[in-house]
Amino acid sequence: MPSLKSLLAILPLALSAMAAPSPAPFEMAYANDTDVEAASRRAVAIDENGRNRIIICNDARRGGQCLNWGQKGHCWDFRDSNLAPYNDAVSSVYPQEAGVVWVLYQDYDCKGATLQVTSPGIDNLADVGFNDRVSSFSWFLR
Repeated sequence: MPSLKSLLAILPLALSAMAAPSPAPFEMAYANDTDVEAASRRAVAIDENGRNRIIICNDARRGGQCLNWGQKGHCWDFRDSNLAPYNDAVSSVYPQEAGVVWVLYQDYDCKGATLQVTSPGIDNLADVGFNDRVSSFSWFLR
């Protein structure tokens, strides 16, 4: 029978073998298609929790270039890397999860005029006076 000391020595190794796999890295896909169904199929992203995602598009009704974004909550500026092409160019938004409120801001650093959006989203931000005005965004749980 193994001693308690030998069992304790192998415990870290056994626990690491049973640890859950690390989550898949964040993935983004862009859709440059005015066909709504094709854009929806191609704009796929998975954050590390599989939730809190939003699709933003340069044109109304998921047209133009789309970005499916999902990250843990904080303020994102559209001057940041992948988001720069969307600064003051977003015309439609589609939160992907119920219970999450996405807040669009007119200025950087999540400041200025705001628009709160929930699933299923808004096909044309011009209808609510916020077309091509978004410079940052964040989210919170309802």
